[in-house]
Amino acid sequence: MVGLFLSLIPFYSLAGEKPVTINVWPLFHYVYDPVEGVSEIEGLGPLFHWKGRSSRRGWGVRPLFYWTGNENETLKRLEFLYPFGKYQIRGEDKKGYLFPISIYRDQTFDGKENWDLQFFPFFMGKTEEGEDYFGLFPLFGTFLKRFGKEEIHFYLWPLYSDSLSEGVRIRNFLWPFFSFTSGEKKEGYRVWPFYGRKEEVGVSKSAFVLWPIFVKRTKGLDTDDPIEEWMAFPFYISKESKYFNSRTILWPLFSYAVEERTGFEQLDLPWPLFRTFKGENLYGKRFFLFYGYKVREGQSRKAFILYPFYRYEEDWMPDLHETTYWVFFSRIRTGEDSQGREQGASIRIWPIYDYENGERGPEALNVFYLIPYKEDGLERNLYPLFRVYRWEKDSQGRVSSNLFWGLYKKMEKEGLDYWEVAHLIGYKKWQGRKSLSFLKGLFLYQSDGVSSELRMLYLPFPLRWSAKKESGLKPVDEELADGR
Repeated sequence: MVGLFLSLIPFYSLAGEKPVTINVWPLFHYVYDPVEGVSEIEGLGPLFHWKGRSSRRGWGVRPLFYWTGNENETLKRLEFLYPFGKYQIRGEDKKGYLFPISIYRDQTFDGKENWDLQFFPFFMGKTEEGEDYFGLFPLFGTFLKRFGKEEIHFYLWPLYSDSLSEGVRIRNFLWPFFSFTSGEKKEGYRVWPFYGRKEEVGVSKSAFVLWPIFVKRTKGLDTDDPIEEWMAFPFYISKESKYFNSRTILWPLFSYAVEERTGFEQLDLPWPLFRTFKGENLYGKRFFLFYGYKVREGQSRKAFILYPFYRYEEDWMPDLHETTYWVFFSRIRTGEDSQGREQGASIRIWPIYDYENGERGPEALNVFYLIPYKEDGLERNLYPLFRVYRWEKDSQGRVSSNLFWGLYKKMEKEGLDYWEVAHLIGYKKWQGRKSLSFLKGLFLYQSDGVSSELRMLYLPFPLRWSAKKESGLKPVDEELADGR
């Protein structure tokens, strides 16, 4: 331990502020870059992490929790047992959840606040108008302006519940068996599954008998192209309008649809084993999971063989042409701009490695990529636990590497180049200075281009000498006057 503290002395032995690294792998690793204003601490490999940079902070104990903050975006976020728990504050808005039992939300808009809290089976909240609501499911409860409804009430659910939306109230008794709908333009009732009917005057109407066997619907009565559907399931299903017509016989054996205005046609025989379709700048086929393709001319092309073994996608956007290949969870993606220049690429050979080259220059390589998709929360909380090696290059050309959670680390950027192998050996070059260390100072050599020094056995008294080449030796009295 004494040797460790003595080994820190050389960090300040040359004049000027400089990058600092302390590596006692795998227990503790500290990095400080005064130029970028970045500090980072890792403990017990990837388990404990802390990082600070200007207005951004982040720290956590993986995989239990991770906290991040960004003063510029007025953002604070706590993730716990991610992805099952999260709490976030952005400005005046707050939200959080603990899956599957709790959800919390507090929002402010135009100076008006509304919030709600659910902690199963209890819930409560307040609307922008200051109206309170609460409940204890399934005994009793009221929701206000939730789930797309103005009001929702229930008592001993499913014995009784009702909802109000746009002046239409729906009452349910022993849901879903008995229902009554009433309003200025809507009315209906349901005795499920025997009989039910519902009508929105001048817009739509529907009815069923022995649902889902006999069903009839008419939609779009307020347009010049209403659609009429009726079904005697599974024997016959029909959907008709002025321009569209579809028929299904003995579902799923045969289904055919045509749209006259676009020339679209689709045939399923039987669904989902075989499908063919065509239309304006559109065509494709599908043979169950064995083979299929879909083409939108000038926009996209998709195909698969033995889904999900092999998939192919091609997309044309105004300024980008993107091609993607999948083999199970492995993926290769490339992009080109309108001039044929590369605009980002990625290769994922799951679970061995994942490589990505961003459109604006950043690159990253991760070896051993256990979860086959990207997500920021997983990147903070779980990915570092399984990552054997990471290499990355940012848009400014700064390069960093990390092998076995800090056993080997390297960073290269303007004004700084350093690498180290745990606490065994380390090399650093910055602003014309350089240092080489074994066992964190058991042997340490440093030079700033003008003078050099050598330190051994952690002693606080280094040997120093001039690095300039002299035309001859100085007299002894001049050497003593120089303090050499």
